[in-house]
Amino acid sequence: MEASKRILEILEKSGLTPSEFADKIEVQRSAISHIVSGRNKPSLEFLIKIKKVFPEIDTDWLVFGTEKKEEFEEISSENENMENSVNFHPTLFDIDEIENSEQEIQNSQEIISQNEMPVSNSSKKIKKIVFFYEDGTFDDFSQNQG
Repeated sequence: MEASKRILEILEKSGLTPSEFADKIEVQRSAISHIVSGRNKPSLEFLIKIKKVFPEIDTDWLVFGTEKKEEFEEISSENENMENSVNFHPTLFDIDEIENSEQEIQNSQEIISQNEMPVSNSSKKIKKIVFFYEDGTFDDFSQNQG
């Protein structure tokens, strides 16, 4: 299924108009129009915004169009939970990789909470750090996450 059709399905299931949907995920209204019409393909940033607003949507289905692991019958348009949750599946990773990842996450969270990372010798504060892994996955950490 093409990305534009998946976006249309999300619109339909959420009960939002394209304008309301654009406002909810904080993108320009024209972006929705261009994606739905097939003129543009959604960027990773666009898909991340959808996932943050609608965490119940299966990421693999959203990004790759693979079969949904769990059917979503109705998407709550009232869902205001904007925090990402990272689900690790220990059977898919080597235990050393998990321990290293957990340590990296803990170190990153400490840096964010202490705000000790220098940014261009200025008084700017870090808002978000994103780790991109070689396998195409990523983790992001915001200052408000614990």
